[in-house]
Amino acid sequence: MADQVTNYQCPACTGPLRFDGKTGKLKCDYCGSYFTVQEVEKLYAAKNASAEKAKENADKAKENADKAKENADSGSGWGSDAAKMRAYNCTSCGAELICDETTAATQCPYCGNNTVIPGQFAGTLKPDCVIPFKYEKQDAVKALKGYYKGKTLLPGSFNNSNHLEEIKGVYVPFWLYSGHVDARGLYEARQDEVHRQGEYEITRSRHYEVSREGTINFSRVPVDASTKMPDDLMDSIEPFDYRDLKEFSLAYMPGYLANKYDVSRQECGKRAAERSRNSAQDALRGTVDGYTSVTTRTHDEKIYNEKTEYAVLPVWLLSTKWQGQNFLFAMNGQTGKMIGNLPVSRAKQTIWFLAVFILSFLLFGSFLLTGEDVTAVSYLIAFIFAFVPAAIVNAVLCSQMKPVAQKNRAAAYVTDGGVRLHVKDDRYIRTTESRVKIQNAQPRGGGKGPGPGGI
Repeated sequence: MADQVTNYQCPACTGPLRFDGKTGKLKCDYCGSYFTVQEVEKLYAAKNASAEKAKENADKAKENADKAKENADSGSGWGSDAAKMRAYNCTSCGAELICDETTAATQCPYCGNNTVIPGQFAGTLKPDCVIPFKYEKQDAVKALKGYYKGKTLLPGSFNNSNHLEEIKGVYVPFWLYSGHVDARGLYEARQDEVHRQGEYEITRSRHYEVSREGTINFSRVPVDASTKMPDDLMDSIEPFDYRDLKEFSLAYMPGYLANKYDVSRQECGKRAAERSRNSAQDALRGTVDGYTSVTTRTHDEKIYNEKTEYAVLPVWLLSTKWQGQNFLFAMNGQTGKMIGNLPVSRAKQTIWFLAVFILSFLLFGSFLLTGEDVTAVSYLIAFIFAFVPAAIVNAVLCSQMKPVAQKNRAAAYVTDGGVRLHVKDDRYIRTTESRVKIQNAQPRGGGKGPGPGGI
């Protein structure tokens, strides 16, 4: 038995409605009419309730079907995948749509109507909140083209010969975690004073034992809850602006895909806890200032999760193909931030490395390889001084091509201005002194003493 779905149709001409991020309203592309979310919610309240009832009936039918699963597996051809598939009837043209169990919004391939499956958000699966799309499809395509610009190591043929295979706007499920971390840290700190005495450099060090205890509050640390979405890609389009967070409504769904979560809040909570813990360590360590050096001896954190929200957040996914390779890009549908890894031209990489190395070698060599006392060590030093800037430039250029990375910090979600310290204790321990003889030290006053012919 196929579940019922909701097609949001224009009250004026019955054309399909879609959520328009520019206006924040639902738009009909056929007659140009606009409707507020509240108007559509009121209009389709009864229809959504009917779809919910149909979903309940479908669930009962599924229970009966599960009892015959063994027979179905042997004769249907779907095998064990059958349990993960769902069938839905398009209320516009009557076609039966088949998709996986996590799909909650799609498009009918026969009539093109935007289809919302409210049953997929029923009960505990219904999101608490949503950030609507602000950027549309053409914005994402334009942003991708702009993303290629300024990438020095990008192969010359990539811009012209890569093909956009697919672009889709997706409401990605996220768990948002709010709470606080109680952190304690014990540190060894040193304060140095350096002065010169004759031909020696004297370093006097005051040593301290430093302890800190404080509370760091976090608000809505996000973790994507879909196994279909790469974690590093979703992390890289952060942060979202939660000022646009709205109470969830199906009226924001038309025109976009939407998935429900398939990773539990407990499992995602582990990642949120790790990010919060690391940021708490950084924040507490940052309160130990005014010292020449600081070493962490011990630290301890206790995490208190006070609130977890289920949200769907807007993401544009763009897939391109070049020389048989697939490249996936993501754009934050609210802020417009585009991210994705790009191919690296090995030829350009080599040219840049050699160019910087040669220029640096000539520059440093002009100082190090002149005079009468040039040795093999001088050449080695010149080589090192040339290699280091070449390696740094190479690393920077490569980082522009591979910016996607999983985040292990949550500093963007710290509230209340950072750490609220409960304990701040800096205890003096001892003073040590060291001296180093200065090579080729000149007499005080500089210059040379009077020679044989001096006065």
